[in-house]
Amino acid sequence: MAARLPPLRGIEAFVAAAHALSFTAAAARLNLSVSAVSRRVASLEEALEVVLFHRFNRALRLTTAGKRYLAALEPALDRLAEASDAIRPPRGSRQLLKIDVLQSFAVLWLLPRLDRFAAAHPGIELRLSTSGGKPDLRRDGVDAAIRIAEAPPGGLSGDRLLELRCTPVATPDLIKGNSALRKPPIRKPQDIANHVLLGLVRPRGFWEAWLKAAKVGPFKAKGTARFDSLHLLYEAAANGMGVALAFDALVEPYLRDRRLVAPFKLTVKLPYSYWLIYRTGAADSKPLAVFRRWLKAEIARAQ
Repeated sequence: MAARLPPLRGIEAFVAAAHALSFTAAAARLNLSVSAVSRRVASLEEALEVVLFHRFNRALRLTTAGKRYLAALEPALDRLAEASDAIRPPRGSRQLLKIDVLQSFAVLWLLPRLDRFAAAHPGIELRLSTSGGKPDLRRDGVDAAIRIAEAPPGGLSGDRLLELRCTPVATPDLIKGNSALRKPPIRKPQDIANHVLLGLVRPRGFWEAWLKAAKVGPFKAKGTARFDSLHLLYEAAANGMGVALAFDALVEPYLRDRRLVAPFKLTVKLPYSYWLIYRTGAADSKPLAVFRRWLKAEIARAQ
């Protein structure tokens, strides 16, 4: 049977590229060069005698065969991961729990609370990594991930942690206005049009949702800037770059010390939430079950 197996490194490269639809992102994930990932996928295609990807200038798209192969591979790889976990020797008296977290969530919400987890559960060694994008728990070698999503991705389970509600924030000086710098005050929602709007690279559409709820008609903003993390977004706003659209739980440290101020009471609920995502069937494994209960208690404590 082993002689009929396709190249396993090619399978690894294919799955990484299929999830990211990018050889570049797959290469970063696997710590390989882009050409190495491309060669491994080409070797797999040659062994299978099928084309798995449509290749464009800077993008990939799965062929019909590629989609079928990915769907067939994922449950098989899950079984491999479970079989490997089952025979690993115990790690001494401490249980290891690996969680992959969005960097902004880690910095602004999770890390300030982790001392309480460590004190309450000394038998669990928690290892955090930070990344973004669709989680692949098997490929990343983690037990769970925290992501912004409307629901857990297909094939995975999850706990909703925090709903996303948004409202504009800016520095007190920007809200007050500065005629010398040609920055008018912000007294009503329509005044936002006179300032640079700061938002996220993705997901998008948050500013549009808030402006619609505030009954602000179409306008041409003075400028826009987008960031790939909330931490960068809030730091840009705190340095006076413009008006940021902020999310309740993660902007709280900036509001507490008044580096940022919310000029309006209107908040808009978005279809996204922070989710703790894990493999179906892993919810009751002891270290993950403990972490899930602790997270829920911390969220209740903060509300």
